[in-house]
Amino acid sequence: MKKKISLALSVGVLLTTLSPVQTLAESNSTAIISSSSIDIDKYIPKIKAIFQISDDYDNFRTNRYRREDIIELSWSSRDKGEINVSIDSEGNILRYYNWKHNMNRDEKVYRFPKINKEEGEKIARDLIKRISPEIAGKIEIIDNPERYVMYDGYNLEGYTYNFTRTENKVPVNDEIINVMVDGQSGEVVSLYSHGQKDLKFPSKEGIISEDEAKELYKGKVGLELVYKLRGVDNEFERYLAYNITNTDKTIDAKTKEIISTSQKYYYPLDRYSLYEKGLESVSSEDERKLINSKSIISKEDASRKIVDTFNLGDGYEIYTSQLEKVREDDQYIWEVMITKYRGNGSSTTGAAVDAKTGEIIDFSDPGSWNEADNGKIKYSKEELLRKAKDFVQKNSPEKYKEIEYIESVDVDPYEENKIYQFIFIRKLNDIKVENSGFRVMISGVTGNIVDYSYSWDDSEFPLAEDIIGEDKAKEIIFDGKELELEYQGENEDKENIKLVYDFKDKHLVVDAKTGEIIDDKKEFSDKYSNKAYKDIGNSFAKNQIEKLQESIILFKGEDFKPKSEITQKDFLKLLVQTKGMFYIWDDDDYLYEVLAEENIVSNEEKNPGGKVTREEAIKYIVRAFGQEQSGNLGDIYRIDYNDADQIDSSLRGHVAIAKGLGIISGEGNFRPKDNLRRDEAAVLIYNILNRK
Repeated sequence: MKKKISLALSVGVLLTTLSPVQTLAESNSTAIISSSSIDIDKYIPKIKAIFQISDDYDNFRTNRYRREDIIELSWSSRDKGEINVSIDSEGNILRYYNWKHNMNRDEKVYRFPKINKEEGEKIARDLIKRISPEIAGKIEIIDNPERYVMYDGYNLEGYTYNFTRTENKVPVNDEIINVMVDGQSGEVVSLYSHGQKDLKFPSKEGIISEDEAKELYKGKVGLELVYKLRGVDNEFERYLAYNITNTDKTIDAKTKEIISTSQKYYYPLDRYSLYEKGLESVSSEDERKLINSKSIISKEDASRKIVDTFNLGDGYEIYTSQLEKVREDDQYIWEVMITKYRGNGSSTTGAAVDAKTGEIIDFSDPGSWNEADNGKIKYSKEELLRKAKDFVQKNSPEKYKEIEYIESVDVDPYEENKIYQFIFIRKLNDIKVENSGFRVMISGVTGNIVDYSYSWDDSEFPLAEDIIGEDKAKEIIFDGKELELEYQGENEDKENIKLVYDFKDKHLVVDAKTGEIIDDKKEFSDKYSNKAYKDIGNSFAKNQIEKLQESIILFKGEDFKPKSEITQKDFLKLLVQTKGMFYIWDDDDYLYEVLAEENIVSNEEKNPGGKVTREEAIKYIVRAFGQEQSGNLGDIYRIDYNDADQIDSSLRGHVAIAKGLGIISGEGNFRPKDNLRRDEAAVLIYNILNRK
């Protein structure tokens, strides 16, 4: 359940959360790096000055990443939190994170930012200038990050800015600086810099025109017919489409050659069949019935399957298992948590087992990274590929008959710890099926499987009949589209920079039956981007609604329906966003699980399609602030509404607290039993975020 919520958190936070793996030496107040050649002492004064790290941060330590040339410096304070700065061997700042902004996040209810986006951008640029003055004048903000990521979520915590480096007024691919600025204090929360120093950039002299490059590209890049999924959230449709799969190919602007510099195509293997239908917990009584009737394996059998299959020995413990059911389906899944104990510490990951077939659905070894850190490569890629094939065949023999191995990019973010990734895609009617297949990741040091997952879609797929040809699809996909000039490094040698023309709309696909261009990114953006509501011109809440649209997701469509009574689930979707949880999925059960965990709504109060009275809305708001206990002392509160006697006695305290917080104003009638309208709900949410 929490997977869905976490996906929509700040992009800036996600980009900067790269955890170190080893603390090298530590005392109460400092740590000393004994195995690194980096002389950190000469960089510390500059770093502290740039980020204004005061002496109040009196606990200092250092951590080494798996790569020897990256060191994390950490300053912490019991009262203020922790500041982390990562540097390379030359003292270049790669990452920064200020952890004090995440303290007590679960109890926090946000406010509107005190600074605007333009002010935040200036703060971000000023920091970049202090860190890298040589490129500060060459960076451009990416105005449309949607072209680089699927969804840059709303964020009440602050503003996230993506900058790209330019040379000769040409963007440098993969040279990105991401900065997040706190919307309240104006402080930089995080910085992530990705790029290389001392690169040589070819001049623009003698390059071919974009038109010539486009003709070359169209002639040399092919399309592939694949089964794809179309849709947003849990509304998916299976269809046949043509898309570009050799996405790494670009046109050298000087030599006219087609070369490999861009990102290689990645066949998705997401478990959309589960996200589409959702999971629900199984009661203990139903679990016993299923096990006794031999309909599913027991939790002990599921745990034993994990232990035996992956040879988990000393230090491993499976400490919890939970049975879940796929809604509207007869599929049951054991969710298993695995812990690896190491010295005084531990790490935990999860696994899933099909409770009916015993097939392992996914697995991640919590002890794999540490074990392979200091070892040497013992296995070739070919040996590990055979191991991956054998594993898939043994675990899922019937599915193995329908898959094909796809050459993919090795997963090796730390360079010294070789992890090989093997992708196997399902083929149906000799056509690849996206989101159906297997992913196996194996350590080249230990030969052990460190990560494994599969996704399989048993839905009906359209036959490859009455479809357009590849040439027609290519004509459609390139019509009116442009290539962009960009500096990119060769995939085999990223320091060898080429000036290339790249087709930036490679994510577009063509429906093989209708010839329609499908743009998943646009469909996602259209569904959740702010649109001007047509029916709020005369609403008393017009200004509040428009202000809210800058920070949270409201209602779909072009009509706000201000006078309509709001449903419980729609009101609660607005309320959870004030706590930084940007819930955008159309899955009521997941939403209410979150609300129950946050103690905002109990299971007994769940009524998604029901109306919300004005006093009930206040009850949920006060709970979001964590003040339920004091709110139940209703008799000690004085309420000055004319109809105060109509307020439920158990909610009088809630109403008084809400008034004290400035969420409701108070004179005249409160109308506690009236159903809350959409415009009134907008004003309540606005007042929460606009409180002093």
